[in-house]
Amino acid sequence: MDKHVSIYDQILEKREDQPSLPYLFQNIEIAGREDTLYSLLTEGLPYSKKQDLADLCCKKIREAVDHNQENLLEEFLVKQPLHQFFMELRERIRVLIEVEYFTQKELHKLGMNLTRTSAHPEMVKLGIILLGFYPHDLTLKIFKLLGYHSEFTMYVSESIQHGHFRQNEILFDLVQHTSGYGRLAALFSLKPVTREQQKWVLKYAVKSHYLSSIYVNVSLQKVDIRNYLFSSELDEMNYHDFMYVVSYQELVDVTALSEQALTFMEKLVDKKILADRFIDLAGLVTMWLKIIDSWEEDYQYVDRHLQASNKLDDEWDKRFNRYEKITQTIEEFLSNSKWQHLVVKEMLNPTETDILIVNVLQFLEIKPDFQAFTPLLKRNPLGLNLLEFFLGQEAETYFHATSDYLFNLLSEQLFQFPLQFEQKTENGESYLAKVNVWLEALLENMLRRDFLDLEWCIKLLSYYNPYLRQLALQVLKKNKDEWEDDDTVLTALERLRDREENRKNKRLVFDLLDMNNHPLKIRKYLVVEHLVQYSLATDKKLLETNLVGMEYYDYPIPETPLKKGKLFQLAREKDNEYDKNAIGVTLENGCLLGYIPRMDNRILATLIDNGETLFARLESEDMDEEEILLQVFLRQKNGPISVPDSKTDNIVPFPQK
Repeated sequence: MDKHVSIYDQILEKREDQPSLPYLFQNIEIAGREDTLYSLLTEGLPYSKKQDLADLCCKKIREAVDHNQENLLEEFLVKQPLHQFFMELRERIRVLIEVEYFTQKELHKLGMNLTRTSAHPEMVKLGIILLGFYPHDLTLKIFKLLGYHSEFTMYVSESIQHGHFRQNEILFDLVQHTSGYGRLAALFSLKPVTREQQKWVLKYAVKSHYLSSIYVNVSLQKVDIRNYLFSSELDEMNYHDFMYVVSYQELVDVTALSEQALTFMEKLVDKKILADRFIDLAGLVTMWLKIIDSWEEDYQYVDRHLQASNKLDDEWDKRFNRYEKITQTIEEFLSNSKWQHLVVKEMLNPTETDILIVNVLQFLEIKPDFQAFTPLLKRNPLGLNLLEFFLGQEAETYFHATSDYLFNLLSEQLFQFPLQFEQKTENGESYLAKVNVWLEALLENMLRRDFLDLEWCIKLLSYYNPYLRQLALQVLKKNKDEWEDDDTVLTALERLRDREENRKNKRLVFDLLDMNNHPLKIRKYLVVEHLVQYSLATDKKLLETNLVGMEYYDYPIPETPLKKGKLFQLAREKDNEYDKNAIGVTLENGCLLGYIPRMDNRILATLIDNGETLFARLESEDMDEEEILLQVFLRQKNGPISVPDSKTDNIVPFPQK
């Protein structure tokens, strides 16, 4: 917005050019986002800090009233935005009005001035809070003009709640005429008690191309919406709307379905003949997934609590039968080939979110050509749900196509940033953070699978992010036989050697260039007498020590990276020519990593020779630390012999699709 013209006047002017609602001139994906999400989804600052800020703000208001120092008030609000403490501020102002610290006249005058003449959003928000204490027709007119803009909807929604008698009617008006985060703020406060409000919320208010899940879940928190949803008769008019709600409802935790929800799903499945749109297909798939989650949760509960009779209660038996009937009905109904055409049609002109499309593709076991995802990738080039599909669930099919896609998508400028040597956390919503997630998934696939893209590895050796450089170096280490005579790779490594200051990365570079001044590494295996694959509560910690001798031994890069908490085997090497008490530290297959230091191994060797089972746990963050720390444990012979939390024999058959 223009910093030299009041926000109120700017909205008036733009509304004349574009009178339709919601306001078309606002950026609905950004306006009000920070304030609304901060207030609705986080605890924010400690309560005492909010109180302090509210107190300071009231003193600044007093100065603005007494000495016309609104500039000092603005400076304060720029540093301490109102969304951090506005509820505490409103309550403090109310109390100060009672004790006549502020008079009605001076606060009303300041509120009118801030809302109508300020060019800074924080000052307008404060004006809205002040006017909330003085409801009348002019106040309501100002509130509607500003409240229809998502930047201010939350403050209007909160301010009318203790001033206007017809507050719920005003909130419903805001829900109908706002969009984006403004609608979310108004929807959060709305109490949809009338049939008209309930119907409108489920038919229109929950629809969005980027906030549907939040809209739906906020709506379903309201008892009136749930009652309307569960009590309505299904017909051609509401079936698709209800399927939309089912598709976008997210479960915060994996819990068993309520009786109401299960019955509602049965009603939707019974009326499956009405399903003819992609959202209906997505709804059926989503229900199948939710039923499976609930089935598994109930199954585990029953498995833990079965009585000695091993006999299921009749109610559990009926519930599992209901699960089975719903899932089988959905599977049979969606076996028709027409549904494949429907999802392909949706991909060509996507209207629903990536996650719904990906879920349907997986359920129908469809793997379209990568080009079919072009419209989805244009809409969301670095979508994380697509990433999970391409490089998580279906990497065998899409790895190479995804690699080429990223190579063409990412600008060369990304690889010209100055190198960082300490890992820094990026803003999770930023473009750069999403790029890093995709690149990390690409490299992790190369580490864990038989994929190799040397061009990417070389490119990432000059990337600013130290962790991604480290992954690229680990991929090169795993596949050294593929490139050891490749001058392009060697040149890139030599260039990085002269620039790299991260210790782990520098050590990897030196290792790859054979500059660590140690003999050629060999691969050696020892016999593991007692394999230990998991920890038990009864394991006894014996000592902390280091892993030594790693510079002499090579080991294959495992599918699961060797990170903190990894268990290693301890194997005696009695014929070691240098140390008769030698204890090797190995992987599960006996591949030698190094040794327990001579100063720590004598008593441990005696224990192992006497038939005791010892193992080690990695305490360093990973195997690239300068000093590898281990903890050595004794597996007590009188401890439990089964895996912790192991299940009893399966009593209830659990489905697998």
